[in-house]
Amino acid sequence: MTGAILAGATLAQGNALADGAKQVSKPEDVAVGTRLAARSDPAVVLIELRYTGTVLVPLPTRTKAFDALTAKARKHAKAGRIPADHQSQIKWILRTASSNVSRYLKPTKQNIKLKNQSVGGHCTGWWITPNGYMVTGSHCVGLDNKLLRQRFGQGVLPVINAQEVKNYLKGIVGVAQPDDEMVRLAGTLFSGFNTKNMRVVGVRRGIGVVRALPGGGRDATSKVTPLRLVARGLDYPGEDFALLKLNGARNLPTLQLGSDSDVQVGDELYINGFPGVITTSPAFNPKSKMYPALTQGAFNARRTTISGVPYIQAQAPSYGGNSGGPVFDKRGRVIGTLIAGTGDDAQENQSYILPVGIIKKHLAAAGVKPVQSRTSLIYGAALDDFFARRYRAALPKFRQVRALYPAHPYVAGYLRDTREAIAAGRDRTPRNAA
Repeated sequence: MTGAILAGATLAQGNALADGAKQVSKPEDVAVGTRLAARSDPAVVLIELRYTGTVLVPLPTRTKAFDALTAKARKHAKAGRIPADHQSQIKWILRTASSNVSRYLKPTKQNIKLKNQSVGGHCTGWWITPNGYMVTGSHCVGLDNKLLRQRFGQGVLPVINAQEVKNYLKGIVGVAQPDDEMVRLAGTLFSGFNTKNMRVVGVRRGIGVVRALPGGGRDATSKVTPLRLVARGLDYPGEDFALLKLNGARNLPTLQLGSDSDVQVGDELYINGFPGVITTSPAFNPKSKMYPALTQGAFNARRTTISGVPYIQAQAPSYGGNSGGPVFDKRGRVIGTLIAGTGDDAQENQSYILPVGIIKKHLAAAGVKPVQSRTSLIYGAALDDFFARRYRAALPKFRQVRALYPAHPYVAGYLRDTREAIAAGRDRTPRNAA
């Protein structure tokens, strides 16, 4: 997917916390990023885009033009334009045929048929309402036909090409001894033919959220739960926005939206999401891959794309897979969605963010009103107590969160850590605040 950044958000608390939870000052020794990651991680999720279909690759046959190449090769050899040995003549034939595959090879009615082929990728999304509305990027929920066909080809054609090269070289072994160059030239010919003539039929698209386990992470029991596409903008450099819905959801953790005016050039931005360099790496176990990563960088400039769409340029690391993730100001409000990195220049850490004003416009058009969930408000209050070492005050709030949303991926860990801190005598809760 068009590579790009991360996301993570924090939830500004609100005045009416359930069960009389009090808004408290934040301890100075807790880093902004620490607090942002803790509050936003539960609402930042990994989404999967998956296409399934049948790939048809017709078997090739030679045209009259290809058959005529043998006579031309002999003529060139006799005239001294190419070496006279059979090996050199066959290389000349392959090289010539590869320059115009459609002229020298044509498809037959017989196909190699590969059923249930699957392609796709991962992005980041984030909950905007407790009943299951999610924001991500447009390019995260669909591939155009050209790119989709390319992805299917990347998955199946290398094996088919190699087999056809093997069959061809087996047929000429009595005439010439294949070498590395001949293998390469034959590969170019069949790859060109198959890429041009491959078809994909019966394509089905699925979008889902990879659900974390209670306590965080995933294992073999983790499921991909289907999401419904509600609204979609245009891929970058357009308004790269998509709205998804998880049916039957309630009490989900959510993020709070800010405004375009909340940030300006020079401000520090915080990004949270699932970098593809981790989710696709064989070096990390599945549980570890399911924790989002927080990065940060400066707001560099406001830009406008050739499509007339405003974007924020930020000096923050970007990775494929983080696309669609939220971007925060230092108070934890979402000020945009990470959409794109700079491709070959990604080492420069330049990333592009769709401003929150455009997100709000699309949400309003879809009739969706962002809501801070009770789960997140109480969780935020509990985290404030936890970071201030008011563990006895935090404990009942964490229990409330677990009761409201049993599938919460992080509250179990905080409950454990809170109990251990109380047992170890580290609690600093004032007597009248417990």
